[in-house]
Amino acid sequence: MKVIRILFITHSISLYGATRSLLDLASELSRLGHQLFFFIPQEGSLKERHELTDLLDKIGVRYAFLPYCPSVHRKNEGDFWLRELRRTMNTRCLEEMEDYVGKWKIDIIHTNSLTHMIGARLSQRVKIPHVWHIREALKKDFGLLYDSRLQYKYALLKTQRIICISEYVKKIHRRMLFGAHEIKIYNGFNIDHYRLDGAFERNPEKFTIIICGSIQESKGQLDAVKAVEYLICRRGMKHICLKIVGDYSNEYGREIQRYIEIHQLGPYIEMIAFQSDLRELRRQADIALMCSRSEGFGRVTVESMLSENVVIGADCAGTAEIIRNGVNGYVYESGDICDLGEKIYDVITNWGDQEKIIKNAKAYAVLNFNIKDYAKKICEVYWEILSQKGN
Repeated sequence: MKVIRILFITHSISLYGATRSLLDLASELSRLGHQLFFFIPQEGSLKERHELTDLLDKIGVRYAFLPYCPSVHRKNEGDFWLRELRRTMNTRCLEEMEDYVGKWKIDIIHTNSLTHMIGARLSQRVKIPHVWHIREALKKDFGLLYDSRLQYKYALLKTQRIICISEYVKKIHRRMLFGAHEIKIYNGFNIDHYRLDGAFERNPEKFTIIICGSIQESKGQLDAVKAVEYLICRRGMKHICLKIVGDYSNEYGREIQRYIEIHQLGPYIEMIAFQSDLRELRRQADIALMCSRSEGFGRVTVESMLSENVVIGADCAGTAEIIRNGVNGYVYESGDICDLGEKIYDVITNWGDQEKIIKNAKAYAVLNFNIKDYAKKICEVYWEILSQKGN
């Protein structure tokens, strides 16, 4: 088998879902013998850099930190001169990228997020095939807009293959992807890393509920808080604890903290700073919530299934593609606090019935989202592109 030399262009040094998914893929591709290289944006803290590079060193990846920028902006950051500054910085960075591509003898360029267009531009300059991974709903998830919609459309049309992580992501971007070569491939997981055993056997007297992910309005952490309040006030349920895990230093995080304080929910809710490894927290949890209204795929959902947490998720977006209500988890009507509260109540008061749900969920995750099958599908994309190129 020919070794493929793959250059991954990352969009962030933070170890949230998209970067975690890429690292899982990189680890398996490296195990298969392929050679991997990373471009990483010059951003973030030294601690974040060290956490990421430690993982890359373990995989055996070569990498370079370079000053490239996203090609998207928030609605209130759409000033023309700022867009031009980002474009100019990326143009200058492309020259340095070209030197690395030549030195590393790259076969495939793989961009890990729609937020960055520089991989597509690099591909066109060096005449090397480009794969573009779309993992997010830019506007719905993050309130992001394209710096230039026309340039993005052109770049997507010129990309050899676009990988969408769910049917939902394909649907959200259908207008931009019209005429492009897009396919759907669900994320894969290192099953052994995320799998935990024995959760159901705890038979807890106090139930721990967990919600993980970036703290932002679209993720719905405040819905989870209000659902706990509903359970306490309407159902008299006091033997519960909600753990909210993520960076809550932003305005939405402060809004959640204020709500907890005003409504005297402190004894029932704990806010925990972002952690790159959630296994111990998941080991302590009984129920995992996915309250996002626009989840591209649902990485947290699959991790929860592998960890033997009963998953309750919003019946929308990518989450609805994973959870089968009453089979491998439960769904509630997105945004309906009472429905979410009642679903949690039903799970807790019928805990003896959850063993089958937990086992179904774990088996489903192992069968459908294992890293070996995922890496095989990605490699098939690479081989198809390279065979068309004549390599």
